[in-house]
Amino acid sequence: MRGRRYVVLPVLLIVAGLVWLLRGAPAPEPAELHGRGTRHAVVVRLEPRPGSLEARVELHPASPAEVSVFAVMPHMGHTTPEIPARPDGPGRYVAHGELFTMTGTWELGVRVHGASGTEVIKIPTLVTE
Repeated sequence: MRGRRYVVLPVLLIVAGLVWLLRGAPAPEPAELHGRGTRHAVVVRLEPRPGSLEARVELHPASPAEVSVFAVMPHMGHTTPEIPARPDGPGRYVAHGELFTMTGTWELGVRVHGASGTEVIKIPTLVTE
C-alpha cells in the first residue's frame, strides 16, 4: 500500500500542473493609478504592458474637458504620441492605442484641458510583460 502512495501522489501533482498550464494563468487585473494636479485628480485604470491597450481615466472633480494620455521614459529618452480620450460619461474618458513601447519605468502623463486651463498630471508607472 505504501508503494502505491509514492506513485499516486506524483501523478496527481503532474495532472494538477498540466491542468494549470492548459487553463492558463488568470487574466491580470488592470492597475489603478492615482495622480493629482493643481486643479484635478485622476484615476487611471489600465494594464501596464507594452502594446496596444485601453486606458480608462476618471477626472475629479468631474467637469467637461479634453483629455489625452501619453508616456515618457525619462532615463531612455522615449516618449509616445498623445492619445486622445473620448468621453465615456460624466468625468470618465477612454483612450485606445499604444502607450508603452517596452518594459521598464515610465511616467504616464494625463493632459486635461478644461475651462480652468490646461494641466499635465504625471504618474510613475512600472510596465511589465
